[in-house]
Amino acid sequence: SDFQQGAVQELILPHGKRLNDADDRMKELPYALYDSQDVLVRDIINGGKGGIKQGLALLGGIQINTGPDTDDYFHPLRFDYYDSDGN
Repeated sequence: SDFQQGAVQELILPHGKRLNDADDRMKELPYALYDSQDVLVRDIINGGKGGIKQGLALLGGIQINTGPDTDDYFHPLRFDYYDSDGN
């Protein structure tokens, strides 16, 4: 949708030079998007740390979709555990 396209454009805007300088822009693009989304997720977690009751496990990465006859892949880039104190 137009909204989704606009959101993606806003997320990659800070990574313009990085993408421009990349040897393979299409390979670098999902990593740039991940980095932008990671900032948003960290902001959400930091804002809600006081509400963690028993802990929070967070797995982040890039989903790699393939053809219909091939299994998809998940490339994990972070796994964090926050205890009840948000640490």
